[in-house]
Amino acid sequence: MARDRQATFAIRLRSALFYLLSVLAFVPFLLFVPVFALHERYLLWVGGVFLRVQLVLLRLVCGIRHEVEGRENLPEGPCLIASWHESSWETLFYHVLLDQPVMYAKREVFAYPLVGRIARKAGHIPVDRQGSIETMRDGFRVGVEAIRRGRKLLIFPGGTRQHGAPKRLQSGVGVLYELAKVPAVPVLVASGECWPAGSLLKYPGTITVRILPPIAPGLDRRAFLGALSEALSENREDLKR
Repeated sequence: MARDRQATFAIRLRSALFYLLSVLAFVPFLLFVPVFALHERYLLWVGGVFLRVQLVLLRLVCGIRHEVEGRENLPEGPCLIASWHESSWETLFYHVLLDQPVMYAKREVFAYPLVGRIARKAGHIPVDRQGSIETMRDGFRVGVEAIRRGRKLLIFPGGTRQHGAPKRLQSGVGVLYELAKVPAVPVLVASGECWPAGSLLKYPGTITVRILPPIAPGLDRRAFLGALSEALSENREDLKR
C-alpha cells in the first residue's frame, strides 16, 4: 500500500511542485469566473479543461499516469455509476473520464466560497451524513432528477474511502437503482497507492479505472445489491496498481 512506500526527498519535492504548478495553472481560469453564472454546460467545459491540465501536471511532475479500461461499457445516456473509492483522485477526475457525472459530496464542500458555488452550478448534490431520513429522501430525489435531465449519477456505494472493494455496500445505492430505472455501471479504480488518502504526497505509477458491464434496470433491490457486490469484488485481482 502507498503508506508503506518510501517518502523520499524526490517524492516530497515533486509533490510540492505539483501543488505549486496547480495553483499557478488555476490563475488563468479565474478569468472564466463570469462563466459560472451561465449555463451548466459552459461551466462543465471549463472545469474539464482545468482538470485535463491537472492530469498533464500529474504525469509530467509526479509520474502518475492513468488508463481507462472498458469504455465501451459506459452508456452514452444517463446511468448510475457505482464505483470503488480509494482517494480524492476519482472525485476530481471522473468528471473528465466518465462523462461529467453528477456526484454526491459532503455538505461542507458547498460552504467554500468558490468551490461550493462551482459544485452547485455543476449539479453536484450535498450530503449531510447526520441528516434525517427526509434529508436522505431529498438527496435521492435530486439525484433522480439529474438522471432525468440526461446526466450520469455517480455514487460510492462503500461510503468513505477504502483500499480496494468496499467491505459493505450502503443501501442507498439500491434505493437509487430502483428509483432511477437506468443501467447501473460498476467501476473499479486503483488510485490509493499513487494518491493515498490522508496524505499530500503523490507517488509515481499508473492509476487504472476499469468500467465493468452495466447491470440492467428492473432487478429487485436485493438481487441488484448482490450483483453489484459480486462485480466489485470478483474483478479486483488483476487490477493494475
